[in-house]
Amino acid sequence: MGNLSVERKREIESSFAKQGLMGSFQACLDKIEFGKMEISMPYSNSISQQHKFFHGGAVGALADTACGYAAISIIGNDEAALTAEYKINFLAPADGDRLIAVGSVLKPGRTLIVCQGEVFIEKEGKRKLCALMLMTMCVVKNLGHK
Repeated sequence: MGNLSVERKREIESSFAKQGLMGSFQACLDKIEFGKMEISMPYSNSISQQHKFFHGGAVGALADTACGYAAISIIGNDEAALTAEYKINFLAPADGDRLIAVGSVLKPGRTLIVCQGEVFIEKEGKRKLCALMLMTMCVVKNLGHK
């Protein structure tokens, strides 16, 4: 795979900063690489479910965003990528202090990009895989929103 320019990394950071949901989650864009992104968020009661674990919707949203930006990192400047579909398997309760999603491009394409999202729960400094996502992104002409 290729490398990301400093300009492209800044564009991704700027785009991420505009996401209201990620702001509500207090999510951070931790790693930006060509075809791979890592995003994390701290635990809070506002994104929990009744057992005080991270809510499955928050787990899915974080994985969706990590995969989405992984796809965006490989497309042209005049293109955008939108989620077409995803499937998520929850492997363990998201019981911990921090959630980390790693999105990776599995198969690039002109119209469709297939990505994988691995979601880890971090508790007392140890990471455990808690969810796996398989997603398809649809490449479209830039929507004018960077």
